[in-house]
Amino acid sequence: MDILQFIPGLICIAIALIVMFRMTHYAKFYAPSYFFWIGVIITIVGLISLVHPLSFLFILNRTIAIIVIVEGVLISVTSLLSPVTIKHSATNNQKADELLPEYTFNEVHEVQVKASVERAKQILQTTGVKNIPAAHLLMKIRGIANEDADTSDFAAKSNVSSDTVSTPDFNFFVVSPNEWITGMILKSAIISNGDKKPAPPEITSLQQFASFNEPGYVKVTANFRFIATDPHNTLLTTETRVKGITLNDNRTFSYYWRIIYPGSAIIRRVWLDTIKKRAEKKQ
Repeated sequence: MDILQFIPGLICIAIALIVMFRMTHYAKFYAPSYFFWIGVIITIVGLISLVHPLSFLFILNRTIAIIVIVEGVLISVTSLLSPVTIKHSATNNQKADELLPEYTFNEVHEVQVKASVERAKQILQTTGVKNIPAAHLLMKIRGIANEDADTSDFAAKSNVSSDTVSTPDFNFFVVSPNEWITGMILKSAIISNGDKKPAPPEITSLQQFASFNEPGYVKVTANFRFIATDPHNTLLTTETRVKGITLNDNRTFSYYWRIIYPGSAIIRRVWLDTIKKRAEKKQ
């Protein structure tokens, strides 16, 4: 056996590991989602090898290709069906701690901006996710950029009042000088998006959000916090939390979350990076 024929395969595996490590900068490691996509990639490699065995990846014949396909499918299915756990908030100084002190899914991102808090707020109010080409592409891949069926900006459709601030995508409730937050209700069966349940209600107040308790839906909070590290520097953070009304809602929504998590995290990372770039640009 010529060991040299496996060098390209080893190089491919090394590159894949580097790419996955780099991905953690945008999407922190979340095992059910990462392993789901690893399983998908393994399955695709196996399917290709059914047509032409990829010997450099150690798939020497079609029998091995079938084993690879089965392993890939098992990894993906197991990841999707893994138990959903309840998380408890590690903080107590955010409005999200009051609205969703317990949650099943979340993601946290932050960026240091070399600008004042007021400058960061001003840029956020004029920077829309859908206007950022990379983020818009990812939203299309997620299947939520359709203007006729957008599940990303229910809050943006609510009426602006004295205690809210508007951005191109969302209306945020101003709950303190350094925190904006929005609340959304989504169908738990968001992948099928069937008509068994009526459209989620429009959230017009945080009290309405807190009191909503109808099975078949999930609650989502997303906030921005502006923390002044000095008069000319701001730590901008954002956290999204999700919790189903029932355990079954958590399980149903988990399929969607585990599939779209990397794209969702990258969208937020690109959003923050764009805000940082624009805020630091000379006025």
